[in-house]
Formats: sequence, structure tokens, C-alpha cells
Amino acid sequence: MLKFLKTYALFLSMLFGIITHSILTDVSFVTKYFMDEPLTDITFITKYMLFVMLLITYCKVSPKQMKADQLHYWLAGIQLGGCFLAYGLLYYFNEHAAEGALICILTPTATSAPVITGFLGGNVPCLATYSISSNLAIAIIAPLIFSLLGAHGTADVDLSFLDAFWIICQKVVPLALFPFILAVLLKRFVPKVHEYIRTRQGISFWLWVLALALLMARTTNDLLKMDPSLQKSAFVVATASLVVCLLQFLVGRRVGRRFNNTIAGGQALGQKNTILAIWMAQTFFNPLVAIAPASYVLWQNLVNSFQMWRHTKNENKKA
Repeated sequence: MLKFLKTYALFLSMLFGIITHSILTDVSFVTKYFMDEPLTDITFITKYMLFVMLLITYCKVSPKQMKADQLHYWLAGIQLGGCFLAYGLLYYFNEHAAEGALICILTPTATSAPVITGFLGGNVPCLATYSISSNLAIAIIAPLIFSLLGAHGTADVDLSFLDAFWIICQKVVPLALFPFILAVLLKRFVPKVHEYIRTRQGISFWLWVLALALLMARTTNDLLKMDPSLQKSAFVVATASLVVCLLQFLVGRRVGRRFNNTIAGGQALGQKNTILAIWMAQTFFNPLVAIAPASYVLWQNLVNSFQMWRHTKNENKKA
């Protein structure tokens, strides 16, 4: 029974989040009995769950293992060149789809990617190195690219380069760096606690199952609130997001295979920091562009769920 649950856990988690989205994103009817100011959205806890998952994962990683190599340079080049290529190809077809595709490619690797890479048996140090470095690099590069495209902010907010840089840093640094720093400090000063956490890797999987349900609930809720008059345009933007998602996983795996890091390559390019992506889309572009990263949440988690299902199924056959 446990094997069955683990094999299909991510699919079931996504389905549960979609079906119960109204409950998971509106819990005021529960919290009002326990808190002075009732919560209206429980999905905020996902960032804390992600912090714990990353801490558990990074306790397996030695700082000496984390160093840049040729794969990272290839991935960075594909990511930067790919965002301009996609924008150029789609711009005259649909401007919003072009901007959405650019955001989905430019966005750095998800901070949760090392966790998923570990689940899939990939090279966690390799992926963690790229995840941290790409998140920090995009904090500098993204405002420059948006300025180059003439996107300085929405009608309600006009951000300078330094403003955008500072806000992006606030969004990426805590989750990109703090769990790793804490893991290093635990190993140095409290080795027994570090060893205890290091040997509890299974906890990360079930935390991700719960976090995925909450993420899917939030995504479903946001998409359902969309203005019906924009559905046709939103469909085009979401379709562009799907194509970009699949291509990034495919290209990442192909490049990673050349360096014996197939899984890490695929996750590095395909799994994105969608929270940051949605913020960038809403801040610098038309609100319709945010449909691209919002739907990307669904696409990348479908890909990850399929990969996890296939990996677990293969592991069960070996056992």
C-alpha cells in the first residue's frame, strides 16, 4: 500500500489541490476560531515547508561538491539566448505570448529543484550550484533585460533598476541561500543535529506532496478568477507556456546527458521559480502575461509528477 501511495502520491496531490482549491485557499472559516485575525489563504506556509525541504536536502551536500563546471555555462547560455529567441519568434504572432515565454525561460531555477533532483536520483550538488547562482544572477540580469525591452513597470508602479534589483533579491536570497548556510553551520557547530537531519531525507518527499497540493490549489484559484473576456488570449499565452516548459525539460536533459547529468540538466532548465516569475510578469508587463508563469506551475508539476511516477515504478521493479 505504501509503495502504491508513493508511486502515485504527486498525481493524487495535484488532483486533491485542484478539487479542494476553494477550501485550501480560503480557510478563514477554520482559523477565525483560533486567531484574532483569520487567515484567508493557507498557501503562504509553502515557503516555510520549502525551507525545511531544502535544509534536509542540503544536509546531504558538502560545500566542496558545489563548483561551477561546463554544464552550468551551457545551461546559462541556453537560458539567456533562449529567452531572446522565443521573444523574437513569438512577438509578431502574439506580444503577450512572447513576453510570457521570455519570462518562463529567463526565470531562474526553482529553489525546490534540488529537492526534486534528489528524489529522482540526480546530482544534487550540481543542481544546487546552478539554482543558487542562477537566482542571484537573474536579480541583476532581469531588470536590465526588462529595461532593454521598454518594460519599466506597470501603470501603477514604475521601478528603477535598483528598486527591481532589491525586490528580486528579497524574493530569491532567503530561500536560495539561507537553508544552505544553515546546513553548513549545523555541520560545523552541531554535527549530531546535522547527521539526524541528513538521515531523514524521506520527510522531504511527503512535505513536497503537501506543498504541491497547496500550490495547485492556489494556481487553480487564480486561473478561475480570470476575466472570461480574456480566455482566448489566455489560452494562447498558456499554450506558449506549455511548449516552452516541455522544450526546456527536453533541452536541459539533452545537454545534461553530454556531461553525465541528465536529471540535473533537465531540472535546471525546466523547473522554474514560478513565484518570482509571476511577480515579474505582474510588475513589468500586462497582467495577461502572468498567465504564462501561472500555468507553468501546472505544466512543470505535471512533468515532475510523471518523472517521479516513472522513477518510483522503476525502483519498485528493481526491488
